[in-house]
Amino acid sequence: MTILVLGGLCLGTQAMAEQHDSAVEVGMPEGMHHDHPHHHGMMAGHWMAPAKEAKRRNPVKPDKTSLARGKKLYPAHCASCHGEGGEGNGPAAEYLQPKPANLKEMAPQHADGDLAWKIAQGRGAMPAWKGTLKPQQIWDLVNYIKRLGHS
Repeated sequence: MTILVLGGLCLGTQAMAEQHDSAVEVGMPEGMHHDHPHHHGMMAGHWMAPAKEAKRRNPVKPDKTSLARGKKLYPAHCASCHGEGGEGNGPAAEYLQPKPANLKEMAPQHADGDLAWKIAQGRGAMPAWKGTLKPQQIWDLVNYIKRLGHS
């Protein structure tokens, strides 16, 4: 897999071919994004979605079809940073600060709406996928990521 790191933004081979609408400013406070100047619900240093977003219900059932779609999307959009198994150890992880989250451990502890918001909005080196992925694809990723630890 080819990895490209641009200003802290890591992109896997397929993702490099797609355009992202998030630029990254280095040195921004943790939990802050250049186009989102307000505090985004950080709690004790942990990145959290705003309460309203975190409470959103997942409209996509985590059935076999959704999980298969999420499994197909994950390698192209998440694995270069978060790792194939979601443990935060992808090939680009060593170049990133803060380090990518261990999704296998963290995702089950978070509401679906929280994860969907994070995927859509991005932060720091993590791109905002809302300009690349359709809402259903984001929810498919949420369904797949929430089950990484149950394989």
